[in-house]
Amino acid sequence: MPWLLLGYDVESGEPDAPVTRQFIEALRRAHGDCGAPGTLFLRGQTLEANVEAIRSTMADGLFDYGQHTWSHVLFKTLWQVNHEGERIVPGGSVEEIAREVDRAQTAIRELLGVESMALTTPWGCYRGLGDRPDLLAIVHMAGIRIVRSWFRNEHDWVPVPLERQPFRYVAQGFGDIMEFPGGGRHDCDWGNRLGFEPQAFECVEDYAEYVAGQLDIIAAKDWAFVYNQHDTTTMRWDPGMVVVRRLIERARALGLTVGLYRNYYDRHRVRGEGEV
Repeated sequence: MPWLLLGYDVESGEPDAPVTRQFIEALRRAHGDCGAPGTLFLRGQTLEANVEAIRSTMADGLFDYGQHTWSHVLFKTLWQVNHEGERIVPGGSVEEIAREVDRAQTAIRELLGVESMALTTPWGCYRGLGDRPDLLAIVHMAGIRIVRSWFRNEHDWVPVPLERQPFRYVAQGFGDIMEFPGGGRHDCDWGNRLGFEPQAFECVEDYAEYVAGQLDIIAAKDWAFVYNQHDTTTMRWDPGMVVVRRLIERARALGLTVGLYRNYYDRHRVRGEGEV
């Protein structure tokens, strides 16, 4: 059964800026109009600064809540290589990451009254957390069972091949943690070139068609499409959430299940699927 899994990194670092509150309003309209579920991956600082707006989404019954660390600390150092050259983006220490994950879990529990079982690592990385069992141990201890971290290719850029599908960290000793790699090009930052992606887009409608077209491959292969957007870039490029609306429409026309990461995890846990 092919799936569309919609996730949002809610991460604005400007507590007094209205962008996150505006995003929440746009999000609720889009998902409410479509009757489709989605998952919010919350930076703890952003949740604390926008708690009433984010809490309002709970009344819709459409959303699940994961974390995005407390202050957006990278799990791994990135060595990015693309047509513009190279750069290093430092990751946090093991101790810092442990504090970040714990503090974000506490914020979601205390401010929303729910237990988070999902995490998106800031920026993502190549190979996910497969080469870092020490970090898997940290997220496992925090109660995290769903991880979105493999959002980059061997150049620490995008795109990640669509065939990189959800799997469990069995070899690392954490078979109950499922990784959801982000295949293809993501977010509504359609005006830029990312990594080695050669295509630029004239307007958001063109980009929406490009992304929605990837669902044809997903449907034919019986795969999952892990899609990610951010509060800041959504409000900059696509405040009407044209891309998400187009994805939901195309997914339903193709017979994809539009579900939560939690739904996918539970279904594949019961069926014993999703393991490498």
